[in-house]
Amino acid sequence: MLALAVLIVTAGRLGDLYEQRVIYVIGVVVFLAGSVLCAAAGEITLFGAEHITTMHVGRVVQGVGGAVVMPLTLAIVYSSFEGKALAKDIMMWGAVGGLLVDHAGWEWIFLINVPIGAVVIFAALAGMWADQRRASDGNSIDLPGVITLSASLLCVNLALINGNSWGWTSARVLGLLGGGVVLLAGFLAVEARSKAPIMDLGWFRRPSFGAGIVTSFLLGAGMFSLIFYLSIYLQTGLDLSAQETGVRLLPMTLMLMIGAPVGGRIVAKAGERKAFVFAMTLMAVGIALYTLADPKGDSGSWILLLLGMLLTGLPMAVAMPVASGLTISSAPQDQVGVAASAGTMIRQVGNAVGIAIMGALMSNRTDAATEEMTDLQRKGEATAEAAAALKQKAVTEGMKNGAWYAAAITLVGAVLVVLFVRDTKPAPPRPRPDDTMRLSKLPSA
Repeated sequence: MLALAVLIVTAGRLGDLYEQRVIYVIGVVVFLAGSVLCAAAGEITLFGAEHITTMHVGRVVQGVGGAVVMPLTLAIVYSSFEGKALAKDIMMWGAVGGLLVDHAGWEWIFLINVPIGAVVIFAALAGMWADQRRASDGNSIDLPGVITLSASLLCVNLALINGNSWGWTSARVLGLLGGGVVLLAGFLAVEARSKAPIMDLGWFRRPSFGAGIVTSFLLGAGMFSLIFYLSIYLQTGLDLSAQETGVRLLPMTLMLMIGAPVGGRIVAKAGERKAFVFAMTLMAVGIALYTLADPKGDSGSWILLLLGMLLTGLPMAVAMPVASGLTISSAPQDQVGVAASAGTMIRQVGNAVGIAIMGALMSNRTDAATEEMTDLQRKGEATAEAAAALKQKAVTEGMKNGAWYAAAITLVGAVLVVLFVRDTKPAPPRPRPDDTMRLSKLPSA
């Protein structure tokens, strides 16, 4: 997560400066190398270190590769399609996912990347995507901008990730957050004076770009964080296996895939603003249903949880690509990589913020359960059954509090789009430098 958040904007800029296909393939190769290292972490060690250290190194390598792959996939799609096809394919970009069950072995959550990555590399090198290299405003990386932005993101994300364990008022957390703010101010000062900035600050004056950035942050802080704790809730609070958890999350995954082509048509007909507001409102309703369900209760409780997953999966397939599209459509054609990176970066920061907030809500209920258990021990009534009941109660109440928080955050995103985004329809086909060359290769009548 740290490697991804820190390097993603730099990777997007590299894609703008050089051939996107080449940079993309390099990113896939790096990601696959990290995946293999993670899968082998149980068998090998690096330089005599512990196995978990090998896993950590592999995850960092994955983050480096992911920082290249994530924004450039969207940038390549945006540069390769137009009109209705663009809307449909951006939705498909947001729907990619999968599930693995218990008996496959934990290594396969990493090894499954290898065959998929091999196909992706072959497709890229075979020329599935046209050469996307375009002239840019500069031919080099803005090194001072890269250093200040990367250092700022590192400090902020590290503080957010460790805030609950280190303590939010600890010197380490406050120092990292303060350092992150100072470095961010330094980044803004550097970019304002740079002849070839890594990110054009003028984009923030465009309502659609600002709305895309803010809504991406809210999606990360809300729904994406909730998914993280929903998995923990099902496994830790309800003692379900990974396979049983996957089965219960499957409706959301299926709706994400179904929502991709459907969402493309919705955006093409209704425009980004109406589609996004509808999606975020529907998502908030679905999240609210999570608070009413007790998965260990009767069948009616499971029906409520199922309905909640259906109502969050479908709109999420619409909202995430639209938020990304708002940021990209505000950028010039030679800077779509940086624009895509900005949206992904801010969503990662939002995810860290949301996980920290929900973690605090969960810790609050866990602390209360611990106090109750202490009282039972004092009375001599502490039993294994009582401890299990208190644990389930704490996790369930913490999850419900987190769901209310996520629903509120989601509605805020819908309101911001209503206030600041115009009701737009898909842009007309964009002229591209290689159109003339393509037409010249058509056979004569």
